[in-house]
Amino acid sequence: MIYTCTTNPSLDYYITIPEVKLGSNNRSDMELYDAGGKGVNVSIVLNNFHIPSVCIGFLGGFTKDFYLSFLANYPNIQPLFTTIADNTRINIKIMDNTLETSINAKGPRIADMEFARFRNRLNSIYTDDIFVLSGNIEAEIKDRMIDLVQELSADGVKVFLDTDKDVLDRCRNMKLFGIKLNDSNVNGDVKEVAAEYLEGGVENVLYSAPHKPSFVFTKNAALECDNLKDSLVNVTGSADSMVAGFLYAYIRGADTKECFKYANAASLATCLSNDLGSKEKIEELFGKIEVKEI
Repeated sequence: MIYTCTTNPSLDYYITIPEVKLGSNNRSDMELYDAGGKGVNVSIVLNNFHIPSVCIGFLGGFTKDFYLSFLANYPNIQPLFTTIADNTRINIKIMDNTLETSINAKGPRIADMEFARFRNRLNSIYTDDIFVLSGNIEAEIKDRMIDLVQELSADGVKVFLDTDKDVLDRCRNMKLFGIKLNDSNVNGDVKEVAAEYLEGGVENVLYSAPHKPSFVFTKNAALECDNLKDSLVNVTGSADSMVAGFLYAYIRGADTKECFKYANAASLATCLSNDLGSKEKIEELFGKIEVKEI
């Protein structure tokens, strides 16, 4: 089973305003809500592939039930969030004719007993299950989450991290299945940074950033993919889609090259859509993805 973990999910509130005028009343043309969170995005793309996954993390307050109502639209997602007393945060996304402006809330406090309940739920994760930890980790629980990653990895769980540089650095010498890098957690040449993680015990190192080539590195392969020169509609969720595409191909027994091609096809499908990439769009783009050894 694949478990995706988002410790600080958000209920995202999107509003479109023709022109934002600071210090004045603004009226929107459109409003909508959506379930936000990097791990949740991974699960949604896996759902589009008809691959089941379990969403874990923390939800609470008056926003919890509304959040879960969105996930009910995805038949292959099993929500198994730990209920907390504080409210799940609401992030505001303001879109005008040229820009998207985000106001991201800090998020709730996780009490010790709430984290203990969350930790106990992970006793159902077994060797060779896949555990994906995505998004920034709140400072209050970061040490405990790193301890958890170490325990799961030592138990043979295939841990994949797509999170902040501090967590990646502190997990550098663990036997991880994979990590996802981007410009915010790479200082210097990506090939050299990836080599350090591989030496520490990471099996697969993915890298992507908007409008740049993507890479995958293993002990036996180094592959590059130049993004197709298409007009990008949406980069939100493209990195999460890449992780989902890679995992989809992996659990089907594909080699590193095919996994990387699916990763890029899924990422590009999201970039060319108004939502996370569909299976049909991903399969359409898969044949156009060109990968080369470096």
